Amino acid sequence: MPPSAPPPAPESAATALGDEPSLRLLKELVAIAPTNLEDLAANRFEKANYPRAADAIVRAARASGLATRVFDALVAPEAGADLRNIPRPNVIVDLDAGAAETVLILAHYDVVPVPAEQRARWKSPPHTLTQRADGRLYGRGANDDLGSGIVASLLAMRRLATQDRVPRNVRLLACCDEETGGVGGIEAIRAHDARLRPDDPERLIRASVALIPDGGPETTAGSSGVAFLEASFARAVPLGRAVEYGQALAALHELARSWKSVYPSPDWPRRNAPEPIITGRASLTHFDLGGVPSGPTLRLLRAHAETDAANQIARAVTLVFAGPRGESGSLRERLAGLVVAPFRLEAAGATSLEIPPGALALQLVGEAAHGGYPHRGRNPVPAALDLLRAAAERGIVDPQAAGRTTFTVDLRLPPEMELADGLARALGTVERWIRSHDPDARIEAPPARCRPGYALPVDHPAAVKLERILAATLGSRGIQGEYGGTDASALRGLTTPGGELLPALVFGSMDPDAHIHDAEESVDPRKIAGVAAAIERFVREP
Repeated sequence: MPPSAPPPAPESAATALGDEPSLRLLKELVAIAPTNLEDLAANRFEKANYPRAADAIVRAARASGLATRVFDALVAPEAGADLRNIPRPNVIVDLDAGAAETVLILAHYDVVPVPAEQRARWKSPPHTLTQRADGRLYGRGANDDLGSGIVASLLAMRRLATQDRVPRNVRLLACCDEETGGVGGIEAIRAHDARLRPDDPERLIRASVALIPDGGPETTAGSSGVAFLEASFARAVPLGRAVEYGQALAALHELARSWKSVYPSPDWPRRNAPEPIITGRASLTHFDLGGVPSGPTLRLLRAHAETDAANQIARAVTLVFAGPRGESGSLRERLAGLVVAPFRLEAAGATSLEIPPGALALQLVGEAAHGGYPHRGRNPVPAALDLLRAAAERGIVDPQAAGRTTFTVDLRLPPEMELADGLARALGTVERWIRSHDPDARIEAPPARCRPGYALPVDHPAAVKLERILAATLGSRGIQGEYGGTDASALRGLTTPGGELLPALVFGSMDPDAHIHDAEESVDPRKIAGVAAAIERFVREP
């Protein structure tokens, strides 16, 4: 038989996207790596590349003849949050058509970090935009939200700027800090506007409708609320107590799943969603244990969920043990028998931890996922806690060896649920556990890391209009809710110039192959073009 023909080469990214300047901008932004790292437990706050990213957006917009200005929350008089002296530039891009109505586009340029564990799983450098044989573009932020949001929005605005009689003005807010709650981004912009009269032209959020290209291809009318719960102890505690508290936090997921929404799930049934509607979720994302001294017994010295983002479920939890040589030599085999499939125990691969000489480092491996979509992955943190509890109960590791332990819970609420209600239920459950089990345990929900949900009726005219357009541009149908929690919630309670509630709709290029926040994040350039076309049509059509 003659050899089979090789697969055809993919369409070039520039051709698929339909615009060479847009491809150049996406390459530049991915290379700048505007990483947003906030680790409260380790007191790490890193946003070093924000100014460079904002400058690139300004230059691209001005090259297209669009008006720009920068709002930096750090120097704003109403900045009330502790911004740690880190610049927080937000770029406002305007296409003024002299129209009576304005379409607001809300996107973000910050991206989640690439933790040590992910790096070996990238087949190309994560901060170098790379097109592969499947035609997709790979790189951190290529989809979320540099491609889906920033590049697609500017492409749509540039095309509109060349047309006659555009029926609506367009304003793009290219914000920072979205991945960690928006304190220096959209929340700071809201604080700026709150000081002004409703009809003041200096208000930055002033529109008849808002589009948020930071989601999947479907029309999304309801966005989940989100709260990051930080848990710790007042002092170093034995391993057994740390594990027990962690398991109590993991059990919040069953409570959250009892909270039901009316919005259809985008993941039912093909992506393991638990129900055909949106429910609450609680994902134990961070688990860090350290400060345990070496001793005569076999001890867990360190534990670390390999993620630098509170909203990312890690692929693996690294466990570092030390003790008598005879015991540690057979430890992996003894622990492996306690691991329940589909999780597996391996010799430690890439980790951010320093492994002391003579220690044994193992990793409990699951499957990474966005914190709001736990059903898409397999969270190794609860599995690691189960393993450690079983090992302690069998006398394999010392349950009395004490260390400092912190956890983070990514709590998601159904779109309609009031934030105060969800927090009261979750915190109340944990606080009751603390009172009856461990008074040294602590739990808090920092206000700057909490956001309510956003709920728009699925039959709202703006939603119906967008659904019709997306059927043509992205091939999607239906109006749904979403699990992730986006900036739609930051627009909750705002009104249009006419006094009606501001409708906000989420959509975007984040298809099932996007791997948002994980290794191998990618985007189909044709979908970026589809998002841009959808924005352009929404502005132009009745």
